Amino acid sequence: MADSSWDNDGYGKPTKVGMPTWAKVLLGCGVVAVLAMATCVGGGMYLAHRLKKDPNGFKKQVLGFAIDRIRPEWEDFRAVVEQLRTAEGCRALYAANPDLAATWPKEADFLAAAKAWQPGLPSAPELTPELLQGHEGIQINSQFGGKVRVSWRPKDGPDVAVTFDRSRKPGDTAPRRVLEVEVHPASN
Repeated sequence: MADSSWDNDGYGKPTKVGMPTWAKVLLGCGVVAVLAMATCVGGGMYLAHRLKKDPNGFKKQVLGFAIDRIRPEWEDFRAVVEQLRTAEGCRALYAANPDLAATWPKEADFLAAAKAWQPGLPSAPELTPELLQGHEGIQINSQFGGKVRVSWRPKDGPDVAVTFDRSRKPGDTAPRRVLEVEVHPASN
């Protein structure tokens, strides 16, 4: 009669069938790498074709995207520049932004500095593709999740830089604090 026990004392263990786990992971990573490279090459060829087909249209599209991204920062900057052009605006700006006291401890100091630059300070223009491509320098420097510095170098007039406490998020309408205002004589 045969032994009725299923225990075979370790003899005749079934061997594992198929690839080991490390080989499956390596194969998966290789497939992902090939797909990523194909996507990059395909995307590059598509952009090259679009650029070759209609360079001006592509340029307009890129400029339009850039304008849409920086418009909120520029509109806040324009509002500050308009305030800097008048004594009343400067008073309101200083009162609403206590961080300006780091540079000008008293409102009278701020107003005296503003009086020196107000006669030559032009209004900041609307944001257009021509403004971005022209000789007037616009710079927007943003620290990730932190301060935003917007500066403008007009053709005629002093250079203006304003530092805000944070970047403008889409749909955000709350006023931002102005941390610093810098106005330097024209460097033309």
